[in-house]
This record gives sequence, C-alpha cells and structure tokens, in this order.
Amino acid sequence: MAGSDSDDGRGWVVVAEFSDAYWILVQSTTLLNIVVQAVAIVLSIVAVRGFRGAPINRVLKPIPVVMTCMLLVNMPWASFSLFSLPYYDVVYTAVFTIGVVAAVIAAFQATMLLTERRDL
Repeated sequence: MAGSDSDDGRGWVVVAEFSDAYWILVQSTTLLNIVVQAVAIVLSIVAVRGFRGAPINRVLKPIPVVMTCMLLVNMPWASFSLFSLPYYDVVYTAVFTIGVVAAVIAAFQATMLLTERRDL
C-alpha cells in the first residue's frame, strides 16, 4: 500500500481506518475491563484481610498491588493524559514493572507453600 500510509506525528504509521462501531466496542470492553479489575481489587483486599495470619496470606498479599498496577496501566484516560508528561514511558514502565514483580513474588510464595518447603 505504498503512498496510502500516513504518519500520525508520533512516528507511527496509520495503515487502516476503523469504523465508529469498532471504537465504541473497544471503549465498551475497556470500560468493562476496568470495572471488573476495580471489583477484583476490592475482593483481593478482602481476601488479604480475611486470611490474616494464615500461611496462604503470603501468597495473597502481593495480589492487590498487581491488580492496582494493571488497572493503572489499562485505564485509557490515564494513559491519554499521561502522554503529555515528559517521562511518560518511564512512569508506565515503572508501574508495569512493579505489577509484574509483585506477580512473580506471589507465584514464588505459592510455589513455596504448595511444595511445602516453608514452615507453616
């Protein structure tokens, strides 16, 4: 498609145009994703508080951090307003990295608990 590609000002090449119905569907599913993640944050906090003192609490403690980081990464209005920040890439990368590290910690704690390598 030589000659039909256009530069959008950020160095990305826009190849195809999508209909308005597509963007409405994308925005609707993104909003649903955000609502589900917000509910999951609340439920994970309830689980952490409910299992206080239990061995599984070590697995549950990082999960609210993971859910909050992923919610911040997936919120489109936060992403669009942060594009104007001079260090947007650094902030986005830091939040995403914190979420991934917290998920790795939760997985490690689950492995330790399930393989019985840790004293209960």
